[in-house]
Amino acid sequence: MNAQTRVLVVDDEPLNREILSVMLEAAGYAVEAAPDGHTALRLLEDAPERFDAVLLDRMMPDLDGMAVIERMKAKPVLRDVPVIMQTALDGPHDVVAGINSGVFYYLTKPIQRDLLLSVTRQAVESRALHRRLAENLRRRASALALMTEGRFCVRTPADAADLAVALASALPGGERLIFGLSELLLNAVEHGNLGIGHEEKGELIAQNRWQEEVAARLADPDYRDKMVSVEVARSGSTTTIVIRDQGEGFDWRTYVEAAKTPSFKRHGRGIALAHMSGFARIDYRGKGNEVAIGIDHPPSRDRDQPP
Repeated sequence: MNAQTRVLVVDDEPLNREILSVMLEAAGYAVEAAPDGHTALRLLEDAPERFDAVLLDRMMPDLDGMAVIERMKAKPVLRDVPVIMQTALDGPHDVVAGINSGVFYYLTKPIQRDLLLSVTRQAVESRALHRRLAENLRRRASALALMTEGRFCVRTPADAADLAVALASALPGGERLIFGLSELLLNAVEHGNLGIGHEEKGELIAQNRWQEEVAARLADPDYRDKMVSVEVARSGSTTTIVIRDQGEGFDWRTYVEAAKTPSFKRHGRGIALAHMSGFARIDYRGKGNEVAIGIDHPPSRDRDQPP
């Protein structure tokens, strides 16, 4: 673990802060602790790039966890910091409220060490990916902005990340869309074409075998020739992106409905993130191996309107 990988632990109970800090430090993380929401926000605002993840207690006096997240999401420099919510509240309403607020993961007390470390690792990796995508987006001025329609094929997670950057750079508000695009494209490669289930992915990450398994399946004759097709069409004030993989699909109706249940806090983060990424519409089709994304934006006078 990189010594600079830093987690902010926020909890009003000193014993809880100590236990969580010890577990994270033993795993190699640098840890800072805050006894309340106000202190946490001050630390985050003073150094927005300092922290790779926040482990936040939901129930705190004065400024609770939900209020902290709301203020973080209102600040562009903090909205992408992954927040892991720890709470004793695990009813459906509480879980959905947390997911809708932008929580990266929902941990129910008492906290299990292995699950905490697995989720923290995922959050840190997500933060690193988002930074890379955002930096690539800032560097790219895309000729794809001139495109009215196009078709692309991707095979690997690296292909998916590259295409997400290219598409986002061609869209108004691309900085809001890039992470959702990346998640949907990665889902199509990893869960669709490579056939890795969400629970299996969690286990592989916990065992530090995720990258190894992805590489093995990309070389496996059963998977190596599968492609994800991406079709882009722009008409007036709407861009539609259709992502189609060659996997077995999934019961998307049940999966979307699962967002209303406590079990959703452990699976389906990619779908949840996509729904919070600024898309006007996300429609799953057929057996679940195809998704259409709608993005609304002002029409270009030069291309769409007569002089």
